[in-house]
Amino acid sequence: MKQMESEKLDSKLAVDNKTKREAVQKKSCGFRLTERDVELLGFLLDQKFASLEQVYFRFFDVRAKVTDELPQNLFVTRQRLQVLRRAGLITTEKVFSESKSLYLLTTLGFQIFRNRRPHDAFAFPARDVDFRNYDHDTKVNDCRIAIERTGKVMKWLPERRLRAQGFESEFSWSELPKELVPDGIFISKKNGDRIAFEIETTPRKKSRYEEKRDGFLSVMKGKNPLIHRVIWVGFTDRVFSDLTSVAGKQPQFSVESYSHFLSKLWPRGFAERIRP
Repeated sequence: MKQMESEKLDSKLAVDNKTKREAVQKKSCGFRLTERDVELLGFLLDQKFASLEQVYFRFFDVRAKVTDELPQNLFVTRQRLQVLRRAGLITTEKVFSESKSLYLLTTLGFQIFRNRRPHDAFAFPARDVDFRNYDHDTKVNDCRIAIERTGKVMKWLPERRLRAQGFESEFSWSELPKELVPDGIFISKKNGDRIAFEIETTPRKKSRYEEKRDGFLSVMKGKNPLIHRVIWVGFTDRVFSDLTSVAGKQPQFSVESYSHFLSKLWPRGFAERIRP
């Protein structure tokens, strides 16, 4: 009798444990991965990381005008990111210069993305945030988001992809030199033009800018150039002035300030503090 009761108890415990495991699995995976989620995972693969605000501006912003106030605490964005984090698709990391967390793609998130978009899964996700490049990379994110929000971008190719796969076009005999890899190249929806994006965050000698200008010009020649135009961004007033001087009246170059792109995102034209 005691043996039968013991077997019944063991059986009940086994059932209870199975139920608990299923409940945990349901809690972590019981959601529908939306197309927006997939695009978000792809963005993190492309750009290595993104802040809460950047995720909001790129994927969740429904304001009628840029000057409208942001939603309090970006609550909906936080909620969705938490769902993806609990499912193990993204993770968070901090850099010591910022109080806020940054979001990165996990290996599981990469596997899910690769199943959905195999042609865009060009490399494994970044394991961490490289603080040496953080300031530059986060500004690239801001500018990319501002450009893509115009609705004029067919495809964005990030620097990581350009370095991994190179860049060439079926419409041009040229190939992008390895030493001339911009922060991104995007394809225009309007006419298919290939437009390079490059941001300069620290002052350099003008000769360095001139070398880069000449490098871009070398792949913008002829009737079927590899690159049609360059958007060249200066972070500070000094850098902006130097780039304007170096680009001169070359019609293929459009020199902009970093603040120009921030004004396309933030209500007051500059980054504001969002409560962590």
